[in-house]
Amino acid sequence: MFKIREGKMEDFKQILPIYREQHQLRVDEQPDYYKETDTPITEEYLTHVLEDDHTRMYVVENAGSLVAFTVFHYFSNQETVSTKEYVTVMVDEFYVTKENLRKGIDQHLFEKIKRFAAGKGAKEIKMEIPVSREETIEYYEERLRLKPKTKTLSYRV
Repeated sequence: MFKIREGKMEDFKQILPIYREQHQLRVDEQPDYYKETDTPITEEYLTHVLEDDHTRMYVVENAGSLVAFTVFHYFSNQETVSTKEYVTVMVDEFYVTKENLRKGIDQHLFEKIKRFAAGKGAKEIKMEIPVSREETIEYYEERLRLKPKTKTLSYRV
């Protein structure tokens, strides 16, 4: 039975290997930007996440072991002469371990984010996914009902 709860400092030792797994995907996909490391997060970073009023971390437990996590933050976009004020939730990290993929964990975790966003009056939840992860994008569009909104273009100098 899976249980979703807020992350806590005591989770660091279990979150680190999951973060490593996710970070290695980034290193493999974008070696010009990400470097090999055994500690892609630090206890200081986790402390910041847990203490920041606008940031949340949820973890998924199965039989006492963490199998997934998400880190997200929310912010207000201020009203200007041409835009309305609105709240956005930005998913910074969203990862389910390989052996726990396609078990519905991601859907339950995303539902938790949706409930949080609704409670904050958010207009949208954003998640950036590298275009190289076509299978992940298709899966999230189908299972989480995420829709493409913008496409970031870059020029390599």
